[in-house]
Amino acid sequence: MHEPTFRKACEKAGIDAPIVPGILPIENWKGARNFAFRCGASVPAWLDDAFEKAERDGREDLLATALCTELCSDLIDEGIDALHFYTLNRPELTRDVCHALGVQPQVQLENVA
Repeated sequence: MHEPTFRKACEKAGIDAPIVPGILPIENWKGARNFAFRCGASVPAWLDDAFEKAERDGREDLLATALCTELCSDLIDEGIDALHFYTLNRPELTRDVCHALGVQPQVQLENVA
């Protein structure tokens, strides 16, 4: 296991607060890609190709869930013990990622009639 650069930089600066990554599963690849480009970030060709094929086959959510689950699993393997999910009113993707990670809800939600 390698020590993440960000965490090392925080330690070096004397920051010892918990690091809780914010996770946003990709619910709209074209929107996410355009946002990345506007920010000056590059998008790996394999990722663009994977979403193009997933869209063709109607499997964008499956790909998004798999990628997000892998990212979260890597973070957990690196010692991160808490994740903060942004659902943007689409909790299904986060639910599926949590299920794939083996995370169980700590509270029981009830429908209010």
